[in-house]
Amino acid sequence: MSTTATDPKTRFVPTRAGIVNLWDYRDEEFSFAGGWLVLRGPNGSGKTKALEVLFPFVLDGRIDPKRLNPFAAEDRTMKSNLLFRGQEGALGYVWIEFTHRTTGQAVTCGIGLHAQKHRDTPARWHFVADGRVGEDFSLLTDDDRPLTKKQLAAELAPLGAEPIASATDYRAAVDQRLFGLGRERYEQLLTLILTLRRPQLAKNLDPAKLSDTLTEGLRPLDEDLIGEAARSFDDMESVQRTLEGLVAADEATRSFLAAYSTYLRVNARVAAGRLSARREESEQRERAHAAAEAELDRARDRRETAGAGADETEAALAALRARLEQLRSSAAYQAVEQLADLERLVRTCEQAARQAGDEHRRRTAATGRARAEAGHAAGLAAELATAVSASAAALADHAHRAGIHWSAADADPATLDERASARAAARHEGVRAVRAAAAHLRDAERTRQAARAAQERAREAVRGAEHEERTAHAALTAAHRRVREELEGWTAKYGELLPADTAGRLAAALDAAAEADSTGASAPGLTDLFAEATTPAVQDLRDRLAALRTERDALLSRRAETEAERTRIAAEHDDAPPAARGRTAPREESEETSAVPLWRLVDFADHLDDAGRAGVEAALEASGILDALVTAEDQPVTATAGDGYLRATAPVDGPSLADLLRPETGTAIPSARITAVLRSVAVADAVGDSHAATAVCPDGRYAAGILVGAHTKRHAEYVGATARERRRAARIAACDALLAELGAQLDETARAEAGCAQALEEYDTARAALPRTAVLTPHLRALDRAVAALRATREAEDAAQSVYDEAQAACAVAERALRRAESEHGVTAVGADGTESATRSFEQTAAELATRRREHARQNETAASAAGRLTATAEDEERAAEAEQAARRRHAEEDAGLQALREAVGAEARQVMARVEETENSLEATAREAEAARRARDEAIGHLAAADARRTAAADALRVAVAEEQDTARGLAPYAARELLDILRCPPGLAWPAQEADWTGGGLPAAAVAVHEAILTATRDLTPTESSVKQSVTRLTTALEDLHAQLAAAGQDYQPAWDSSSGVIVVSVADEQGPLPIASFAEKIAAHRRDQAELLSDSEQRILEDALLTRLAQQIHDRTVDARDLIRRMNTDMRERRMSSGTTVGVSWLLADTLDDEQRAVCALLDADAARLGPDKLARMRTHFAAQIKTARARQRETPYRQLLAEVLDYRRWRQFAFQLVRPGTDEERLTRARHSRLSGGEQSVSLHLPLFAAAHAMLNSAHPDAPRLLALDEAFAGVDDTGRGELMSLAAQFDLDLFMTGYDLWAVHAAVGAAAHYDLAHSAVDHTVSALLLLWDGERLHADDTGTLSAALGSPGTRSARREARLVG
Repeated sequence: MSTTATDPKTRFVPTRAGIVNLWDYRDEEFSFAGGWLVLRGPNGSGKTKALEVLFPFVLDGRIDPKRLNPFAAEDRTMKSNLLFRGQEGALGYVWIEFTHRTTGQAVTCGIGLHAQKHRDTPARWHFVADGRVGEDFSLLTDDDRPLTKKQLAAELAPLGAEPIASATDYRAAVDQRLFGLGRERYEQLLTLILTLRRPQLAKNLDPAKLSDTLTEGLRPLDEDLIGEAARSFDDMESVQRTLEGLVAADEATRSFLAAYSTYLRVNARVAAGRLSARREESEQRERAHAAAEAELDRARDRRETAGAGADETEAALAALRARLEQLRSSAAYQAVEQLADLERLVRTCEQAARQAGDEHRRRTAATGRARAEAGHAAGLAAELATAVSASAAALADHAHRAGIHWSAADADPATLDERASARAAARHEGVRAVRAAAAHLRDAERTRQAARAAQERAREAVRGAEHEERTAHAALTAAHRRVREELEGWTAKYGELLPADTAGRLAAALDAAAEADSTGASAPGLTDLFAEATTPAVQDLRDRLAALRTERDALLSRRAETEAERTRIAAEHDDAPPAARGRTAPREESEETSAVPLWRLVDFADHLDDAGRAGVEAALEASGILDALVTAEDQPVTATAGDGYLRATAPVDGPSLADLLRPETGTAIPSARITAVLRSVAVADAVGDSHAATAVCPDGRYAAGILVGAHTKRHAEYVGATARERRRAARIAACDALLAELGAQLDETARAEAGCAQALEEYDTARAALPRTAVLTPHLRALDRAVAALRATREAEDAAQSVYDEAQAACAVAERALRRAESEHGVTAVGADGTESATRSFEQTAAELATRRREHARQNETAASAAGRLTATAEDEERAAEAEQAARRRHAEEDAGLQALREAVGAEARQVMARVEETENSLEATAREAEAARRARDEAIGHLAAADARRTAAADALRVAVAEEQDTARGLAPYAARELLDILRCPPGLAWPAQEADWTGGGLPAAAVAVHEAILTATRDLTPTESSVKQSVTRLTTALEDLHAQLAAAGQDYQPAWDSSSGVIVVSVADEQGPLPIASFAEKIAAHRRDQAELLSDSEQRILEDALLTRLAQQIHDRTVDARDLIRRMNTDMRERRMSSGTTVGVSWLLADTLDDEQRAVCALLDADAARLGPDKLARMRTHFAAQIKTARARQRETPYRQLLAEVLDYRRWRQFAFQLVRPGTDEERLTRARHSRLSGGEQSVSLHLPLFAAAHAMLNSAHPDAPRLLALDEAFAGVDDTGRGELMSLAAQFDLDLFMTGYDLWAVHAAVGAAAHYDLAHSAVDHTVSALLLLWDGERLHADDTGTLSAALGSPGTRSARREARLVG
């Protein structure tokens, strides 16, 4: 691209910008050089932070985080920038200075901010001042603190400026002072600046992304208007949601009431049934209580009879006991007692001898058992000793087979377990290592086999994909050829409708449409190109047709007016002369009035010829006499009369008007009066010949007081019937001629209209007949899919080959690892199983050897213990034999003594013993009788106690039954609520007992009985079972859950509640007015539903018509017109600037290919002014927008309407930018991604940045001639090489743009750049400081600010605090 820059215009350029106390910028100033500024540094150095808080923030004052930095988090707000170091509050400023290149006048725009931790948003104030920071006013106090708003106001007052509170007013002030664009276009400029400032804009930019970027740079719809429409839609949706909620609540409540009614009826029936049972039980308990009282009386009688019999038997028993005691106290009975004692001793000795014999026999048996056990234990010990020896031999054998070194010394019992476990573990580890290596080798071999198979499959897939790609390409070529033939046929038929080069462009567009562009960038459609090419002609035809229709309407209107005029003239209606300026009062048309104009009252004298008559009428008309009113008598003229009158003065001397005019007969004014008025006007040959104040001449001259003049007419028109008749005939003839002329013109207009309509129809027919490139789309997509599949399969083949190579290498490594493991552990992979089996046998045998050794030791101990027990039992046997002999000797001795005593006792003792025995027998019989008497008495007492208990129980049961009856009756209390009785369909007038005293009687209160009977009657058709009761509760529980869920889903804050503390589930629903019973709530909801349904249709109609059809449609139209004008200017500017190769780029704005026919039709409607649309078109637009909004709302239920409407009504997305590559000597080509990729690096960068710079250039060219032209580029030209950067900077210079750029290693040191200031930034997070080193490019070389003088050379005063003394002197 040519680097010759045009001379910069005389305008404002940025010279300085500053940040005071934001982030870690304490007080930083950046100077521009030639309007260019570059901030350099690594990530985190603060370059992007400086850009986001400076530009374009200082031009618009908005602090939305996404506007400051589109990639920042939501918490990176302006407040966080001010309180970055954790302060409680902070003041800060950002400002920028613009200086006029010619006059040197400086304008500073800035914003002050005050943040406090407890406030979400910083307070802001703004200023636009003619002056410089640090020279004309200060932003810092003498102690270097930022000024408060009040202090700033004092600083600005001498400059005639003041702080601006509103950001809107601030933008208006900046625009008015510097740009002069107006609110709408200034907002569009800010939008474009923000779009260009997007970080790394140049990186990975292609034509499709460029179109999106330029689309974002167009002015969106006004946020206030969108917000107003959104609020209306929110209101409508609120009404809709309210109605939906009410419908849901109503239906849910109705559904619940059905289940609730069933629940209440079933449970009320059950409760009433329980009460009926309780009432019957109370009656039964009362009868049982009476029976228990009678039984108690009978039990008392039986107890008295049994008590008397028991007393008699007790007395007899006492006498027998006394007699027995006497007998036992005699001497004979005592001797018998001694004999009995000796007998007992003999029996005891005999028993002791038997027991000693038994013990001796047991001891003998125990000794035999102990002898047998000792022999068995000794045998087992010998067997275990043999087993231990065999296990030791087996252990050595297994060790040999397992390859374990083992000797007889290793089998030492003390270390056997530890040594055997260690050597077995080592062998197992070797086996595992070898097996792991072998498994790894097998896995590697399987992986290699799988990789080999995958490689074969990938090769087969590549062959298949290549075939599919060839097939798809052939199908696309065939389809393209067919459409091309259709286009050639269409061109032959309709080519005469097209401009000269359109046929070639259509063919090129068809070829472009057939190019497979996988990026999704679409070529312009044939319909769009046809529309673009024929739009001027079609628009001319439409304009011509509209003009013809307007002309026809005008002609028809004129013809109607002329016909009416002719009819009126033909009806002999005399038109009055034109009204004089002084005649404002209305006049009656009838001549039968008290004041008649003169021309109606007179006629010409017969001797006057036509010329004289014309002259006299002309003089009277010009002087105002002709149309003046004549009255029967002179009347005073009021100030508000608004008309002229003729007075009869003294007759003039000489000829008068009465000599030329004569009174008409039959008028409302007497002839004498008319004659007197005529004689008051003199007639002379010349105006000066008469001395009268009023005079006329037959040649048209006149005098009226000091006024003299002349007027001419070809014929008299108003005075006299003849003149008027002649005038009517002439006018009718003129009307006829005009009607004929108008008829001819209407015929010509109709023919022209028909021609235009036919031409437009031909264009429509041609447009409809255009071949559809949509038939290529499936083939293009198929080819894209085939190419993508081929690319993917080839990549998969390469990947499969790599995987196979890796698997082959892995197999070799695994095989070497196996051999190494076999060598190290002395185990082969083949013999690993045998080695492992022998090792496990070794472990088991070692364990068995240790176990048998332990068993042998325990058995030796057992044999020794058995021998000890044998010795002890033998000794016990010997002691038992001795004890038996001693017991037998004692028994023999005592038995001999007993026999001697028996012989010594006499007959007396036997008699006493007989009487004792008889008395004992009587005593025993009497004791039995006494026991029987006592039992009878006890039974009688028991019967009495039982009867008393039954009486008490019956009384208690009666009391309990009565209490339970009342308790059960109280269970009906919840059902006695009026709202529940209504649901149960009980009769009115029922009431539950109101006080506790009603329940003190023996029975139920009458009111409770009435409720009971009413419920029984209302539910007589029900026979609930336990199952039906459970089902009703289950259904009610489900219904309650459904009610709760449905009312919650209704979104109306209805809170259902239920209380089951009384045993009955009582349901209520709380709304904003408090809780209501469910039945009352149902009635209320039904009424609200009906009321809300009446609101919705009116609201929807008002919103759609008022919000969409009027202001939104008009603004879309205005935005579209502005965008087209901007793009037209962009296209002109772009084509005027060429790259070094001579290539340039053009731009157009076409309807997006994604639009359907209805959207295209609505876009066509919106191209016209909304005020010119008819009802049908408005209805079509309303239907379309309503459908679009409803569809979007259905997809995005949670999206706010403001965002949703902004998306649906975003006219910018209805069109797309198309770029044309213009090469010298060749036709224009569509700049697709494929063509763009074939350009050189510099051409790629310039072709995509040229539209961006052109858009800014076109927008800024519409501002004041001296407006600044500053743009911002964050991470500028990322991904562009040095050659491309040079081209782009040259392009910016050609467009006379000032640039504020950031970049890690960005240098603006190209020949096209006249000057640029560079700042290398470094940030210290520890010290919270940012340091900056200035480097200046002067167009030839780069200078470092080693001495600190470059800032001053660029015009910086070096401070933000103006010296008070200097300002006072100034």
